[in-house]
Amino acid sequence: MKKLITLFLIIVLGTTALIITIHGLSVPMKTAMTSSVEAESSEEAIPDMLTIKDENGHHLDLVIKDIPVYRAYLESQADIKTEMERTQFEVLHIPTEGHFILLKYNCGNKQCSTILVKKTDSKITSVALATGIFQDYKISPEEKEVLLKYGFNEGGEIVRHILITVDLLKMKVVPFESSELAKEYMDKPTWPIVNYQWIDHNRFMIELPDLESSEFETVKSWYASSEKKTKKVEVTIDKEKILDSYNAIEKEK
Repeated sequence: MKKLITLFLIIVLGTTALIITIHGLSVPMKTAMTSSVEAESSEEAIPDMLTIKDENGHHLDLVIKDIPVYRAYLESQADIKTEMERTQFEVLHIPTEGHFILLKYNCGNKQCSTILVKKTDSKITSVALATGIFQDYKISPEEKEVLLKYGFNEGGEIVRHILITVDLLKMKVVPFESSELAKEYMDKPTWPIVNYQWIDHNRFMIELPDLESSEFETVKSWYASSEKKTKKVEVTIDKEKILDSYNAIEKEK
């Protein structure tokens, strides 16, 4: 009887060890297959061109390798085709040589990363701008600069703004002369900007709430008021200190 019990235990233990061994071998195989799929997805080829169509039905082909920031973004994505299909754009009507297109990508909650692209004949230049909700733009009197306005929704109750100046010839960001004004109206969304207008080729005016504090409740009360008092601030730009991109502002801090 003891011999039979011992034989039974040997058979059970041997079967269990075999099952454990087989199971242990199956796990790495599954992981290897997953890694293979991820590698194939990440190596998806980026198309040469991004083709856009303006409101007149004209097609513009943008060479993706000539827009380095956008290409780097696509390279970081698992599904390049989907990301390209999700890319939005706006054609800016600027009466200077070339076509100007604002690419909007990496969008979420209405905010998008943006790049201003200039195409002149076969040459493409670009400058990376803010991540936010692009709203509108205004061209300087000499048509050499453009001001772009971005909105930032806060709790669905108030919107704060920034303004970015771009040199259209050099395709560079032009900072404000005053670092204090830059902090409030360019570097960080602090105030609602009611209106803005160019004064001349170096200066523009900003109209904003006449408030002492930019705290959320204070600005919210201003939005809810029937009599929204405003003030005007004059900003001078510094063309001697142009920046390669809007992100360069963060790097300088």
